[in-house]
Amino acid sequence: MTIRHTQQLLKIYPQATVSPLPSMAKNVVCITINNGKYVCIDTTNLNQRELSLLELLTQTKPQPTVEDNWSEFLMGQRTTAPHTIAKSLQLLHFRVRFTDQHTNRSQWLHALADTFEHVLHQAFTTSNTGYLILAEPQTDTKNDLTSLLALIDNDFYTNTHLFIGSIHTDSHDLPAAFTLEQQLFTRNQQDTIVTLSASLLPFLAKQHRPELEVLCRNLCLDTDTQQLISALYHTQGNVRQAASQLFIHRNTLLYRIEKFERCSGLNLKNMDDLVYCYLLTLAN
Repeated sequence: MTIRHTQQLLKIYPQATVSPLPSMAKNVVCITINNGKYVCIDTTNLNQRELSLLELLTQTKPQPTVEDNWSEFLMGQRTTAPHTIAKSLQLLHFRVRFTDQHTNRSQWLHALADTFEHVLHQAFTTSNTGYLILAEPQTDTKNDLTSLLALIDNDFYTNTHLFIGSIHTDSHDLPAAFTLEQQLFTRNQQDTIVTLSASLLPFLAKQHRPELEVLCRNLCLDTDTQQLISALYHTQGNVRQAASQLFIHRNTLLYRIEKFERCSGLNLKNMDDLVYCYLLTLAN
């Protein structure tokens, strides 16, 4: 398809997008254009005339994707969860970039699923995102998972990120968790392994930023103090480790803690006060 024809197609279907990969989303038709790219068109709201035109362009009638009960349930398209005997369920979300357009996506997904035990279901939800459902919680460390993803990426010429979701004993809680975890995952585009526990606090701080900014106004939260609070928080209040991260002497750090307490009335050696102050720094 020429550039001119592509422009005409995008004019006819203003909801269409150009993508380097075909979409795996439900009711999306992808048409190959120049440079190996695709025009992806959502057919959900198209009339019969528009569908007929697509049929001519693709030489085949758009077919619905294979029924996926779990995806439909997670995305609110059905109210009943698929039957399972699993006592607990955990969502793992993935985001993958294919650097080789000829990579077999199905093989890649099966390779990712084979990395974990007790995989109940796996699926793409868009052209580059999807999820696994585990019938038992995964126990690998972040370092272990990073190494495992590196092996898959090396084999398939991909770049993969993973979000470790929450554990649920009631499958009916999964759609709400799925939506929230997708939001949290989208906000973090840097880390290879993203966890719910590390993502939720910054998310909540953003949600309540106006209220937290009011609380920040009367605190001595200059740049040095914010760095001090962050270092203490990420070392679980360990003064020696925090001082090492900040490249200052332990006594200097203790002096700054005492100075902040005199100014604010908050003791950073107390975990409640430390978490409260860290939350304020996220909104500041």
